[in-house]
Amino acid sequence: MATQIIESVETRSGTRYKARVRLKLAGMKRQECCKTYSTLREAQRWAKRVYEATLRDGIEGLRRASRQAEPTVGDLIRCVLENSPTSEKLGRSKKAGLKSFLKLPIAQVPLSQLSSEHVVAHCELRLSINENLKPQTLSHDVSYLFTALKDAKAFYGYMVDCSFFSDLRSSLQRHNIIARSSERSRRPTQLELINISSVFIEQYHNNKGGIPMLDILNLALLTALRRSELVNIRWCDVNWTEKSLKVRSRKHPQNHLRHTDTIYLNEDALKIISNQPLGNDNDFIFPYKADAISNEWKKAREQLNIIDLRFHDIRAEAACRFFEYGFSAVEVSKVTGHRNLDVLNNHYLRLRVVPTSNYPNL
Repeated sequence: MATQIIESVETRSGTRYKARVRLKLAGMKRQECCKTYSTLREAQRWAKRVYEATLRDGIEGLRRASRQAEPTVGDLIRCVLENSPTSEKLGRSKKAGLKSFLKLPIAQVPLSQLSSEHVVAHCELRLSINENLKPQTLSHDVSYLFTALKDAKAFYGYMVDCSFFSDLRSSLQRHNIIARSSERSRRPTQLELINISSVFIEQYHNNKGGIPMLDILNLALLTALRRSELVNIRWCDVNWTEKSLKVRSRKHPQNHLRHTDTIYLNEDALKIISNQPLGNDNDFIFPYKADAISNEWKKAREQLNIIDLRFHDIRAEAACRFFEYGFSAVEVSKVTGHRNLDVLNNHYLRLRVVPTSNYPNL
């Protein structure tokens, strides 16, 4: 029979906690393992791990667990990736970013030894592997690691010092090792849109069962919807009488929140939707993956040798067109779903002020 006990021990530096796991057979102690920690949560976590190993594998499990080294950065990241609630809140990019840490030396660093030097060494290694790596990508690396450390400390009792991250981030930014995402000013030209549309028309004639990219492109230009929003529209979301569309689960400035908006559609947008194969109320109008849209866009762009034009730029182009048609910034935000007008103004309204005869003089 295995038992676990945690005792408080008073020392000069304060209270510490001794976790002890014993294995008894026929009422007699056969093996014991103990370890002392600074916090009760750490002691409980260690005792639980060793106790479960002992129940599973007997005396060998107790010996093996007692010899195991302290948790590493990799152990912490796996815990965040595999356990609720942290695993449920990870987006695709953050999940892939955290998994990439597991393949690199920083994953082997014991948590008690983790310092700014290890993070700097990680950034330098990433740059040596890929010299074209952008500072914005490394900034995401640092943010993902910091968030994982904080979450593991809060939810799973890992004892880790995150205090060095604030000064570290400032230093890395000052030396241009990491940087914030740069603002984009790219808008598609009319010729680029015509050429891309021609490619999609040809694709449709060659494969009528494929993704209707021309319709998706045109609807994006008319509504400023994201890829993920386009592929999540259901037939029940369209109100033909009021000429409106319910857009569910839109992004929110606080990433864990989502909101639903209703936007109004013009005749062209309604016609595009009505041309799709009719389904049941809960069926998707465009039953495709968002990544599939990106892949088709990339193929067309490369076929035409168009440089640095992303499908997401179409959303910005649509926002610019609404503004140029006479919408106010607030009205544009009601269509795009932006709760923060600064984001709309700085990232999506890619407008240039062109001098005219009425431009003010001194």
